[in-house]
Amino acid sequence: MLLNFKLKPPLECIFPKNERGNKYVSWFYLTDSEYFIDLGKIKLFEHSPQWIEKHKKEYPLIGMYDEYQYSRHLEDLFEILPTIACPMPEDLYSLVDAEEKRDLLDEKVVNLWDDEVYTDAIYTNITKNLLYYGNLDTGYLRVKSDCQFFNVGGKVIIHYNFIDKLKDGCPIWSACKGTYTLEYNEFICEIEDLLNRFFNAMDEQVKIAMQVFNEKELEKSNLILEHSERKDYFYSILSSIKNNVFENRIDWKKVREDLNIF
Repeated sequence: MLLNFKLKPPLECIFPKNERGNKYVSWFYLTDSEYFIDLGKIKLFEHSPQWIEKHKKEYPLIGMYDEYQYSRHLEDLFEILPTIACPMPEDLYSLVDAEEKRDLLDEKVVNLWDDEVYTDAIYTNITKNLLYYGNLDTGYLRVKSDCQFFNVGGKVIIHYNFIDKLKDGCPIWSACKGTYTLEYNEFICEIEDLLNRFFNAMDEQVKIAMQVFNEKELEKSNLILEHSERKDYFYSILSSIKNNVFENRIDWKKVREDLNIF
């Protein structure tokens, strides 16, 4: 499986507390999980053995993989899926198919924007639809974990850069820097499989939560309603992707025109 998660049991999930000191049990916090992206020999969001060894005394229950509310990761992934569903032409991909190329183009675009050569619309068009096409938001982790998905020629090419270290040189992640390729249709099947697994797990998670938490902890949570709404939301995006609703989402002709200023 490409996309992997393991939810914590409801009683082990971390919840905020309300003004009266009671746990606020919400759907989002019930998605507390460890997760990783499996690229065969490489796993993204997997801690390095050195990092685990360094922190095992301070955090004896620390796991191999990053831990966060999986809903955030899922939302960030589904935010970029409509973009990924719109294939990038190979000639434009050749401009951003390496991190060094993206950095160089980004510097040129920013400089022209600062000099007011570009309008805001042109700047946004190039940065959003070319430079940051399929870029997975991982800013909530506060450590370098860049992951970008390109749909080119019927394939999804995942670019990743997880080279980040502590001040003492200890690597945070087991992954380094590279690319991984799979067929676009296979990628969409992986997304559908992820949704099926996640909502099957959350069906049980919500059911247990309704049994083990008291009325004050569940107050105003609307777990069952939010669970249903979230499920409808994510599956509606998947349905649109499978029906090719987003295949012309980006005006690549306009992107080329805006690049002509160089």
